Amino acid sequence: MIRDRLRRWASGGSRGLPDHDTDPTQVRLYTSPWVLPGAHAPIRDGAVAVDMESGRILGVGPRSELVGAWRGAHRADLDGILMPGMVNANAHLELTALTRSVPSGLGLRRWIRKLAELRAETDRLDDRSREAQIRAAVRRSLAVGTAAVGEVTHSLRPVPAMGREGMYGVVFHELVSKRRIAKAIAAAAVQKAGIVPWPDGIRYRLAAQGLRSTAVHMLKELAGVALEVGAETVFEMAESEEDWDLLRTGETAARSLFDLLDRLVLVHPLGGGRSAAERAARTGGPVVLCPRSDRHVTGEQTPLVSYLESGCRIALGTSSTASSPDLSVLREAAELHATFPEVPSMVLLRAATEGGADALGLETMGALEPGRSPGLLRIDTMGRTPNDPCGWLLRAGEPDLSWLVRAAPPPLSSAA
Repeated sequence: MIRDRLRRWASGGSRGLPDHDTDPTQVRLYTSPWVLPGAHAPIRDGAVAVDMESGRILGVGPRSELVGAWRGAHRADLDGILMPGMVNANAHLELTALTRSVPSGLGLRRWIRKLAELRAETDRLDDRSREAQIRAAVRRSLAVGTAAVGEVTHSLRPVPAMGREGMYGVVFHELVSKRRIAKAIAAAAVQKAGIVPWPDGIRYRLAAQGLRSTAVHMLKELAGVALEVGAETVFEMAESEEDWDLLRTGETAARSLFDLLDRLVLVHPLGGGRSAAERAARTGGPVVLCPRSDRHVTGEQTPLVSYLESGCRIALGTSSTASSPDLSVLREAAELHATFPEVPSMVLLRAATEGGADALGLETMGALEPGRSPGLLRIDTMGRTPNDPCGWLLRAGEPDLSWLVRAAPPPLSSAA
């Protein structure tokens, strides 16, 4: 399975040679010893052509081909590695306002209770202090190469900071309520209406966080009411055995629920081994792994190989700041690389880029491909040209990286 995927990625070549309508004077051509496209195999002595005004990728391929094709373009010959901005598919930026971290090894249920206590503590902070900490978290996330996030929030507090700093992605507005779901949706609408203007490039989704916080009948009501008002919904599953039980039963009610939901996302699914991976694969939804957070909470290792061999689409997220404040999905990939050295490093980097964009439905992010605008990062390799750029990047710890081109906002959907 993994080898087949690698062969597909390796096939390709130059993409996006200029057409007659392209003005080369509005194009910047970046060349580098290595280009990591995200969705395809690394390109040695590669080049990336970028529209200087929009940030849109116009071409990617071998340097020798693109230099000849893009005559007249502004050219920058660089050392190091070029790659797209990364996508953190499960972030909790608002939790950075917590005044203390959650202890490790509590187990999922006790960790959830402790997190609820700390959320209440965060609510007692004055607005200025809380907003400053959230904005600092957004800046840290950008500084480690993150172009887009899947932000999970009860309050929508991170949205203004994301908009001011140019952080894009999807906001999952969680409905954790014991009231009738129609009232919870109405309350969420009031929260959203308070953010004016809504930032470009940030999509909005109603989200149910699984059976541990939302009863089954309320999940069905959520899907039905959201359908009536034209809102898009997401169901984050597999954080508890109760979530898996809903899948296992095969009841008509459960199947109809999934048919109503716009998108099923499995976030750090628990339960070990191949059986969990096969269950995840049968849902058809992308799987977001948060290895450092999961180990911090449960002490368990993510069964990465089983997920890959089962054909799951893998993305990475940092989850809460309980395990680490750096918000780096590259560190998540490095964690998996150290634990599973048999997994090709390119597979893990793909999970940190294009895999996250796939999980969040961000068509323009995550890969250096013509028509996309994921942003362009340069990684400093300290004057060296590694033979295995993906492996070098995952072993580098905290590489020196910088933005050459910032990501452009993805188009908003009708429900945003």
